[in-house]
Amino acid sequence: MSGGVSLAKLPAPSTALEPRPRPPVLDANALVYDRHGWRTFFQLLAAVAPHYLAAFASGLAHAFRVDPAAYLSALQEHGAAAAIELLVAGQPETVDAGAHLRALDRQGIAGQIVHGLPAGGVNDRVAALAAAAPGRIHAWASVSLLDPDAAVAEIGRCRGLGMSGVSVAPFYDGIPAADPRCEAVLAAAERLGLPVWIHTGQHFRRDRPIDLCTWRDIDRIAVAHPDLVLVAGHGGWPWVAQMVAVAQRHPGVHIEFSSHRPGRMALPGSGWEPLLLHGRGAIRDKVLFGTGSVLHPVPASRLADEVLDLALGERAARGWLGANAARVLGARAGAAPDHAGPDHPASGG
Repeated sequence: MSGGVSLAKLPAPSTALEPRPRPPVLDANALVYDRHGWRTFFQLLAAVAPHYLAAFASGLAHAFRVDPAAYLSALQEHGAAAAIELLVAGQPETVDAGAHLRALDRQGIAGQIVHGLPAGGVNDRVAALAAAAPGRIHAWASVSLLDPDAAVAEIGRCRGLGMSGVSVAPFYDGIPAADPRCEAVLAAAERLGLPVWIHTGQHFRRDRPIDLCTWRDIDRIAVAHPDLVLVAGHGGWPWVAQMVAVAQRHPGVHIEFSSHRPGRMALPGSGWEPLLLHGRGAIRDKVLFGTGSVLHPVPASRLADEVLDLALGERAARGWLGANAARVLGARAGAAPDHAGPDHPASGG
């Protein structure tokens, strides 16, 4: 793995439009694509789980600056292809790295982990963006689990491009990440010292069971690959208590909660109570802030402020918002965690 990332060394972002002070923010699940990349992203979703296009309609319409009614009309009356073209029509043919960094500065976002896609050459485009924004953008290669040999080759190739992690979404492929067929892919990441982000928990692919990839798979992978840094994408919801237990027991397991609004985590019945309890103590060094970018109708700065509103305590909030992600980018699973001290009584079992 490449050297560690220090948020203290990142350029201090301007917060002119967002005056509220906050610790450095590193978005651990950002999607930053050009027009081709977005079209590829939505086509992949539509092929296996078209319900995503409806479930996140509000966030998508806001992010792509299209009229929500027009978007829903295109989706319902003309199908996914028409809705996708409506979304991507206004996107640039290439991402301007300088303009993107200035947009991050305006929101007070120090950096992003940008995830690629397992098709359309999108990994290369994301790698190029990261190369143009060193220290701010960190590119992770997305691979398909359906062809392990090709995935292993792609991981090695993308490592050569400077990509610093791997992303897999088991619901795309219809198999859990702990399936024996995926062993070579995980072993390759472990051998190269690359962290692996895994879509964990609920998904909207309706021809596969909802527990396609859950805390149980993360636990089994961590047992088999103790030196592999794992990030459970989307927090493993609704199995949050079990996910917290897995993170407590394995040094290399982390929880990233993108696609879920931090502002709703504290609501009764949200299911996030175990994370809010133990995320202040025993696993405060294991929780990563992520947005999923277009999945929310509000900017990343607003989501970061919602984390502060959870009243986690200064140390935990600093970790959640950026310090923990920086550690994942630079630390191996065997690194000693910063255990909860007496100022965090909710340290767990």
